[in-house]
Amino acid sequence: MSMNILKVSAFYSGHGGGIEIVADQLARHVAASGAHVIWVAGLDADKPLPEHEDGLEFAPARYWDPLERRLGLPCPIWSVAAFARLWKQVAQADVVHLHDALYLPCLTAMLFSKLRRKPVVLTQHIGDLPLRSRTLQAVLRLLNRTVAGWMLGAADQVVFIADQVMVYFGGFARYRHPAMLVHNGVDHDIYHPAHSRSPGTGLKLLFVGRFVAKKGVQHLRDCLDLPGILWTFVGKGPHSPRHWPDLPENVDVVEGLSPAAIVPYYQDADLLVLPSHGEGFPLVVQEALACGTPVLVGSEVAATCPNRDPECVYDVDVSGPSAGLEVREAIRALTNDQERLKQARSHAVHLAAQWSWETCAHAYLQIYARLGSNPGNA
Repeated sequence: MSMNILKVSAFYSGHGGGIEIVADQLARHVAASGAHVIWVAGLDADKPLPEHEDGLEFAPARYWDPLERRLGLPCPIWSVAAFARLWKQVAQADVVHLHDALYLPCLTAMLFSKLRRKPVVLTQHIGDLPLRSRTLQAVLRLLNRTVAGWMLGAADQVVFIADQVMVYFGGFARYRHPAMLVHNGVDHDIYHPAHSRSPGTGLKLLFVGRFVAKKGVQHLRDCLDLPGILWTFVGKGPHSPRHWPDLPENVDVVEGLSPAAIVPYYQDADLLVLPSHGEGFPLVVQEALACGTPVLVGSEVAATCPNRDPECVYDVDVSGPSAGLEVREAIRALTNDQERLKQARSHAVHLAAQWSWETCAHAYLQIYARLGSNPGNA
């Protein structure tokens, strides 16, 4: 008899964030294993549901999110009807799988699961976020220590996607069972080097991610005038480079692409630049490497790269007040050594071979089986 897995995330993958893309891949690979997966998530009114998959059922929730555009922090508030459906869906599940602790839908699903006596897996993707406002930073850290701390302690199994997120919460959270580290996978049928790359008159640098402060997109604003570089920004969010004044002609901003549509940009780029801070090991870094593109990331992110190869995973310190200058100098040094970037492509492909969604999903299937077979002692 197949298991019924209820997956809860703040949004579907059309929202564009890494958490949702990970949830999407796991839902599909778990469903392909024979389990029945119901994925409950917030759906934008103008977005279609994700592509259908056998064994995977979608249960979209309408939501209101007044803070994301103002603060760059997604805080979806689901409708009353969506929460009423969630109560019934929890009752039908063998295991409930939540993605990140501080989203109201996940918090509600945890409360419902406790009332229904259902075992819960909580995957924590994000750690301490850098925020410009000291007040907001203090509030977020308080929420991590209280609300997220309670969520992590209430879950029957906590899974982290990166070491530094695990270390951050390990400083104060207490778990029912030892937390696990499960790295995200990569679909190598989709993300792979191109047979040939289009010629160009300059080096092609790429940013892929949400246009929010956490991703460090603001650090690139003063790097656009570096000579001989063509910039492409792929993503969406409240801090889009499209709104920067006097955007030069060497900059292209592309918004609203599906994950598969981003692949040619990865393949054609000479370097992915993602100076993010306060997150796990970003999925876009893994995808770029699988396409043969070396990456420049924050030192914190680089340190979490499994078996990191410094010949294709370059790092820059983005923790201090001079982060923008540090990023500019790191880009200048790398782009002045074009031969190094060319040689890095084979290193990138070799490094990315260690990741697969099949391995990732198998780890979660083992967790589901353990919790679902004996929920009372989970």
